[in-house]
Amino acid sequence: DYPTRDGTGVRDYLHVWDLAQAHVAAVLDFDGVFQRAGNPPDNYLVINLGTGNGVTVREMVTAFEKVWGRPINKREAERRPGDAAGAYANADKAGRLLGWETRLSIEDAIRDALRWGEKRKEMLGY
Repeated sequence: DYPTRDGTGVRDYLHVWDLAQAHVAAVLDFDGVFQRAGNPPDNYLVINLGTGNGVTVREMVTAFEKVWGRPINKREAERRPGDAAGAYANADKAGRLLGWETRLSIEDAIRDALRWGEKRKEMLGY
C-alpha cells in the first residue's frame, strides 16, 4: 500500500562490482577527488553511490524470476512500521568527482549473486 507505481517499496539496488569500482576510483585518486570537491576544510566528503533509479519489490521479484528461469514462492505482507515508501541515491557527485556511473543492471546483479552462491557452495561446502 505504498504510494509507488505498483504499491510496493522502492529501493536503489546496485551490483557489488559497480560499488567496488567506485571505491577503487576513490582510492586511486584520493587527493584528486578532494581537490575536485574544493578541498573541504574538515577533510570529510560524502559521495552517494547508486543507480538513481528505484526498483520496486515486485520489479525485483520479477527480475529474479526472469534470471532464475522459474517462479519463486512469495507471500505479500503488510507494511512494517517505519518502512519508507522509497529511497534511491543521487550519484551525480560520484560522476563528477570519480568519473563513476553504474554499468551493470539489476538482472546482472541477480545473475552474479546466484553464480556466487553456487561457487561458494563448491568452494566452502555450504
